[in-house]
Amino acid sequence: MFAYPMEVISDIYLSKIGGFSYELSKKEIGINAKALEVNTSIIASETYAKLRFFDERPYPYFFKRSFKIVGLEENMEGYEFSPNGEVVLPADLEDENVVGKNVMINTVESFRIDYDYRNVIKKILGYAGICLEDRERRN
Repeated sequence: MFAYPMEVISDIYLSKIGGFSYELSKKEIGINAKALEVNTSIIASETYAKLRFFDERPYPYFFKRSFKIVGLEENMEGYEFSPNGEVVLPADLEDENVVGKNVMINTVESFRIDYDYRNVIKKILGYAGICLEDRERRN
């Protein structure tokens, strides 16, 4: 029924940029609410995502901006830009010429890490041979 967002890997989706909306804040992106419901496991107004354009230089994951995903309803301004589930960006980013470009929507952090980075840091330090508990005892 909806072409986008298309899941390519668990919790990572592919879509296109449909346009810009003044109803969205700087930290929000909008996607057709019905497309979210049918095509994804994304929970509107709760799930956060990081966007990546295919032609951009890859930045370190933790330096990318996070956006809250808003479900666009028929009565909202940006709904017309997301008829097939395209991503609608906030009007603050309108100076970029990105309409129609492919974008990857990464929601892995929101679903799997849930913003608790303690286990991630322990794993990273463990691979580096540093024991976090020893460091805490020394301090």
